[in-house]
Amino acid sequence: MTSPSFASARTAGIATVVGFPRTARGLATAGTTAMASLMLLLPIGAVLQIVLGAQMDDRTPTQAIVVLDPSRYWGNAGPALGARLDHAAELYREGVAPVVIITGPRRDTARQQAVLVAKGVPSQDVATFPTGGDTVGTFQVLATVMNDLGWSSATVVTDPAHAARAEATASALGIDAHMSPADAGPGSALTSEYVGRESLALMRFYVQTRWSLNPVVH
Repeated sequence: MTSPSFASARTAGIATVVGFPRTARGLATAGTTAMASLMLLLPIGAVLQIVLGAQMDDRTPTQAIVVLDPSRYWGNAGPALGARLDHAAELYREGVAPVVIITGPRRDTARQQAVLVAKGVPSQDVATFPTGGDTVGTFQVLATVMNDLGWSSATVVTDPAHAARAEATASALGIDAHMSPADAGPGSALTSEYVGRESLALMRFYVQTRWSLNPVVH
């Protein structure tokens, strides 16, 4: 039988070897260190997710091609929207999905539809749904519409740097999102400014917004 003194000595020795904090101050220091490490890892993880998401071009057949509105794009949103419409038309012609959905505030959806028609998308295969100008609001509307139609999958067209946050938002609402970012236009460049903005937005999504979203598409 192990003596109490030997057991105590052995426990103390193990604590010393593994560096386990044995005082309130030690626990506080360990907690602070862990939090600091987490704060460093979060931005790194966000940047990696954005860079990896930007490389995706998933052309798996889905039920709809969704063109996200670039109203929050910093600068002239026109060229960025044009590049997204071009990419959506290309996906449609390849047979990725039978319908293209235009999102965003209702302002010049007729012109956007005309652009798609000119690029080979029949007008009856273009649907428009007025949505909010932000990513969460847009996908909340889309998730409700898709659930009513019995749809579950969508190919999402946006900028490469925005793809990671768009996929995370869609997935939180139950949408089987396949990302195919536009590969042309001003929004297709992974600039440090764009990646930095999206990193902050993605971290805010995971820390705050994600917990308020429930699956809508079942």
